[in-house]
Amino acid sequence: IFCPQRLGVQQLHYIRMSNSNNSFCGDPFWDDNFSNSESLPHLTSCFEHTVLVYVPAVFLVVLLPILLVQARRIGRRFEPLPFTPFFIVKVIINIYLFLNATAVLVLNAFILDGKHTVDIIYPCVWMVFFLIHLFIDWNRSRCGQISSGIQHLSLVLLSICGVPEMGYQFENSTYKGDELPIFILYMAFWPIVVLQTFLYCFADKRRPEDDNSEELGHSFLNRLTNWWFTPVQIRGAKKDLEMDDLFELNPGSKSELLGAQFEKYWLPKLNEYLAQKHVADKLGDGKLPKEPSLIKGLFLMFKYDFLTATMCKLISDTLQFVNPFLLNLLITFVSSPDGYFWQGISYALLMFVVSEMRSMILNVYNNLMMRMGMKIQTALTTAVYRKTLRLSAPERRKKTVGEIINHMAIDVEIFQNLTPQVQMYWSCPYQIIIALTYLIILLGYSALPGVAIMIAALPINIFGSLTIKKWQMVQMKLKDERVKMVNEVLNGMKVVKLYAWEEPMEKHIEGIRERELALIRKAGLVQSVLDTFNSASPFLVSAAAFGTFILSSDEHILTPQIAFVSLTLFNQLKMPMMMIAFIMNMTVQALVSNRRLRGFLLSEELDETN
Repeated sequence: IFCPQRLGVQQLHYIRMSNSNNSFCGDPFWDDNFSNSESLPHLTSCFEHTVLVYVPAVFLVVLLPILLVQARRIGRRFEPLPFTPFFIVKVIINIYLFLNATAVLVLNAFILDGKHTVDIIYPCVWMVFFLIHLFIDWNRSRCGQISSGIQHLSLVLLSICGVPEMGYQFENSTYKGDELPIFILYMAFWPIVVLQTFLYCFADKRRPEDDNSEELGHSFLNRLTNWWFTPVQIRGAKKDLEMDDLFELNPGSKSELLGAQFEKYWLPKLNEYLAQKHVADKLGDGKLPKEPSLIKGLFLMFKYDFLTATMCKLISDTLQFVNPFLLNLLITFVSSPDGYFWQGISYALLMFVVSEMRSMILNVYNNLMMRMGMKIQTALTTAVYRKTLRLSAPERRKKTVGEIINHMAIDVEIFQNLTPQVQMYWSCPYQIIIALTYLIILLGYSALPGVAIMIAALPINIFGSLTIKKWQMVQMKLKDERVKMVNEVLNGMKVVKLYAWEEPMEKHIEGIRERELALIRKAGLVQSVLDTFNSASPFLVSAAAFGTFILSSDEHILTPQIAFVSLTLFNQLKMPMMMIAFIMNMTVQALVSNRRLRGFLLSEELDETN
């Protein structure tokens, strides 16, 4: 006889959960014997109609605000899309899929009497999903957006999540009675979803007057794989490229637009600073106003690109540590005679898929950051050039041509070189923390000596970077002095020749250059020591961790599972450890260049009202 008093708390909880799942789905949410099946197991109907339906819908709803912001920004530059047959076909298919989901809802609710709650909810989710797609199509057409990555990826997710249901329907295709209409509707649903996913691989057409950029005229998938650039590569393989062989530059990458955007964020701060400075000069209290931040202005200018790249980098770094976990499972499968063949295949396929996904996302990240660096270089070069034309007479006498050229050629280039690596400020600690946490879980406290070595590396890198920064500032001043002397010699060549000053001037300039080279040599030597130490750090960390693990206890055996997974994690530590010293060195240079550029851009200007 069933007696609840004799059951444990966990058993009662399991019974309540089972009853809840049965009332909601009609069967359990998850099959406890899923991983113990000798053949390829099937997901439960409850899982297919909940998780696999909700994931694409939640993805689309969460990212919908980003899509709308993106469409609004595009709408400022382009006219609405024409209603081409290709666009109309995609809209008709979305309407058809919405009607198909409506038919499933009506069938489950009224004909099959809605036996379970999930049978009512999942077609409603599909209906909302395709209503949002119809809204996105209308909004894209209105804003001139020819392709949407979020819309396309949501369809890709829906196609992938529908595979288990499709396999189940095929294996149980001998339906009769009430189950036959559901089978027919799904057979007319999932293949059309796959077809729609394929159609969204291609972009809609813009109006001829807006079609002035090769890259912006292609779909999300085309731009993701850089397939649009293939014709240039083919031409470059056949002959030397000329200017006519290259595509038109994107409007968003041209100097007139980037210069205007930079002035939008910089000029109000500059005018406010100069006004406060004039007031302070009149009062004579010697208290100068706080200088506006050049870096803050650049961040506000590229905040959307920066945040998108941050998201890509976060996903890429997280996926990087999925493979060691899968490698652990794969080695366990190979070592155990009880594993099933489908499990090993699944682990290997997952490792391949994760690596490909990470590679593609990392490619998007690198593309975004490299392009951002190029735009920052263009914007700052334009700002320096325009500032040169607006300098007041006293400020113009203080600045030399060589100093201005150094701002454009060196300081701006340092900003460009640092931009692709700026995400490493948080990415390196993030990767190191995850890797060390995984190592501590794997090796226990034996990983702590390795942690100590990595912690000891931080003050060494900081001290070396501060030393390089001090020498870098002196070297830049010497460079300005040397360029100034060369310009004065060239401008006064007649006087130099008249008084035979060639040799004294040559010795003076060479003396400045020797002092400059001495600082470069010392900075290079310190940087080499830091690079050597950081390159050897992963080896020192692994040697300390493995040595401590083996010697700390006789029970600690270095099995292939522990060795291979640990070595994978140690290898993944190598890049962030090396990048720490690199970004510190780049930061030192960028701080010097930031101070020089900011000082130049804050110089007094001509009074245009006079």
